Amino acid sequence: MHCDGIVGRFTPNGFLFQGAYWVVEVVILILIFMLLWICCCVRSIRYSWKFPIPAFMGNAIAAGPYRRRVQPPSMVVDAIDAKPGMTVIDIGCGSGLYTVAVAEAVQPDGVVYAVDIQEGMLEKLRSRMKREGIENIIPVLADAEGRIPLDDGIADAIFSTAVIPEIPDPVKALLQIKRLLKTGGLFAEAEFLLDPDFPLAGTVKKWARKAGLVFERQVGHAMRYVLVFRKDS
Repeated sequence: MHCDGIVGRFTPNGFLFQGAYWVVEVVILILIFMLLWICCCVRSIRYSWKFPIPAFMGNAIAAGPYRRRVQPPSMVVDAIDAKPGMTVIDIGCGSGLYTVAVAEAVQPDGVVYAVDIQEGMLEKLRSRMKREGIENIIPVLADAEGRIPLDDGIADAIFSTAVIPEIPDPVKALLQIKRLLKTGGLFAEAEFLLDPDFPLAGTVKKWARKAGLVFERQVGHAMRYVLVFRKDS
């Protein structure tokens, strides 16, 4: 009887997951709780302390294998309708996962200006360019205030991936983007729920509206989306 009682504690009972042992279920619940707690802590810190991903973490976070699955570069390529001959700017290019995909789409005559405020990230980008044989990317170092040393109206399209919410003044950054766009040019901002700075789509739309950009369409869903805006004038 005593043995039967002990064994009974570890038999499948379908408490939350059909056929799972209750001990496993408790461990899963604890892990979920810990993950949510960590996410809440990180978001609380990021809310008051904005900073870019450190360069040494660029490949692991901004261009890791999981990123290709949850935010495939094709989403950005399609959102800006990248075509051969276009001039495109990548804001916050990091180590170049999305930069390279867009650069390939605008070949042979197109060019991508890859902008970042960290020289370390641009070095990682240059290494990727050499490794993958891409020559139509021009790295551009922006200053700490986010000023981008490129001419007004230079770009047919601009994109950024989980970057605008990292910037202390998103509207100011979007005004820079508007300055760089040609009239009728597109700006695409891609976001994913697990990013510590993830904003609701409505928040990004509000920032863009204040900067004078016109919302055109949304690709994806509430937890993983690309918002596309247009410069009318």
